[in-house]
Amino acid sequence: MLVTIDTLRADRVGAYGDALARTPTLDALAAAGARFDAAISPTPITLPAHATLMTGLEPPRHGVRGNGVFALPAEIPTLAERMQAAGFVTAAFVGAIVLDRHYGLDRGFAHYDDAMSLRHAASGGGYAERRAEAVVDAALGWLAGAPPRFFAWIHVYDPHAEYDPPPAWKGRVAGDAYRSEIAYTDAQLRRLLDGVAARFADGRTLIVVTADHGEALGEHGELTHSFTLYDATQRVPLLIAGPGITPGAVLPNVVRLTDIAPTVLALAGAPALADIDGSDLSNALRGRGSPNRVAYVETIDTRINQGWSPLYGVRSERWKYIRAPRPELYDLRADPGEREDLAGREPNVVAGLDREVERVHARMRELAWTKPPASAERARLESLGYVVGEPQRAVDLAVGGIDPKDVVPRLRDFDIIRALIRARDYAGALARAEAFPGDGAFIAAQRAIAALHAGAFARAEQHARACAAASPGFADCWVSLGRALAAQRRFGEAEAALRRAAEADPADADAPLALGDLRVAQRDDAGAAREYEAAIATRESSIEAHWRLAALKLSAGDTARAQQLLAVVPPKELASLEAVSALAAGEIEGGLHDAARARLEAALARNPDSSALRDLLSKAKRREKRS
Repeated sequence: MLVTIDTLRADRVGAYGDALARTPTLDALAAAGARFDAAISPTPITLPAHATLMTGLEPPRHGVRGNGVFALPAEIPTLAERMQAAGFVTAAFVGAIVLDRHYGLDRGFAHYDDAMSLRHAASGGGYAERRAEAVVDAALGWLAGAPPRFFAWIHVYDPHAEYDPPPAWKGRVAGDAYRSEIAYTDAQLRRLLDGVAARFADGRTLIVVTADHGEALGEHGELTHSFTLYDATQRVPLLIAGPGITPGAVLPNVVRLTDIAPTVLALAGAPALADIDGSDLSNALRGRGSPNRVAYVETIDTRINQGWSPLYGVRSERWKYIRAPRPELYDLRADPGEREDLAGREPNVVAGLDREVERVHARMRELAWTKPPASAERARLESLGYVVGEPQRAVDLAVGGIDPKDVVPRLRDFDIIRALIRARDYAGALARAEAFPGDGAFIAAQRAIAALHAGAFARAEQHARACAAASPGFADCWVSLGRALAAQRRFGEAEAALRRAAEADPADADAPLALGDLRVAQRDDAGAAREYEAAIATRESSIEAHWRLAALKLSAGDTARAQQLLAVVPPKELASLEAVSALAAGEIEGGLHDAARARLEAALARNPDSSALRDLLSKAKRREKRS
């Protein structure tokens, strides 16, 4: 059983020295098995870190370099495929849509449970997710009928921002929401392990628990992760317990996520993965010495999403080296917090570690996005002026330009931009977004969204095109482009862009939702209904599609279907001005004047200055008189 706890930094676990932690399950597992003290993730990003864990390859070799826009190439063999070939029944249960099967990690799993709940899909911001309790419930349900020879991967997402533990766990750890999320996750891990022990009482289950990356928590100016390579985000727990593992062993040397797949295969007696970067740690687990590795680390998210320099580096037992516009070197023995940069004083150490970066890069796979357009679709898009050049020519992965460490503190501006949009200060949001340094996909996407809300459709189009140029596989770029073009009534071009978005990420509900809105603008209610149904049917699903489709159904007099759709929409969503306006308009067209008037009067009590609501109410009253 392989468990990955998203965004869990090592030093927030009791067994790793955190006196405030409430992690009895993880601590007991460390006592029952082996604890690796310096396990290093290759990247502070969920999907590529898991791709490394499942293949034994560093990100430059497997080609998955970020979330959402890359997929594991079909020709790369995986841990699950090897386990399946050895006769293990395989299953996976993941907690966030960032690990959706679309991205290729499902290969080798006979059962891949990536269903996300509508409640979490509607939460706004970040990725659709589900609580650890739901993931563990699904895993325990499967384990109840699993044979003894099984391989299960369980991924839980809860410690990831936003830190929002269940009500009973809020404030559980000294008012620290991140630690409280970890405490809740630890309790769910206890449920999982108890279920395994009850089902398989012979003690022969190998348990591996680790994380994809950690969390900066404000260190070095970074609040979360993705944009730096310090140990706060790269050092993760790694605990292995089971038959033949020396209890209570603490292995101090550097190991890597690349080492997990070959180790599991060796312990399981399964066929090895050939030509990989990882090494088998089974001898160390049996008390026969611990290897001392050099761990490669990288983030190119800084280039793709922000337009800053990428970062590369290596982490040895003593040194952390980061290849950046201004290189960094830290002596981890003397300076575990990585505060004193020694790069200028230790040029020979820098040169030697930089050669390790070059060694990994010498076998780098060309950059390729999840699903480039088929030739027919490419021709169509090119005729409309949308297709960017091949990604490997479009993105320069050499170090240079804006140094992330100089601008990471400004990432707080993203929260301000979102707050301004929520407050409907769209002009202020756009001004702040356009002043942000960098021209990567993520900041371009924020600019496009702010411009769309502000009604600046030509600027929104410009920013959306820049977004697609930086990251052709990022569906949000194409959705924003489609919406900007639709607002300019360039409907054919808008549809091409939105179809490109749907192709880039079929699990994303935003593209069919936008296509539904496009059909409404074209006065094609039947086509709009089909697209809204498609948005609801995606694995990410869409709350907005529910009430937009309900509005169409009300207009057509199908109140039963409308009520069914609205039953799952949270009251806060139903109270939004946009939802009220759409639903009331549908009720007016469907002759439900009393319902429209009641809805609008309640909304006006909350929003007395809304002229749009007053106009709709007047329309409802006029229609009611005529009827």
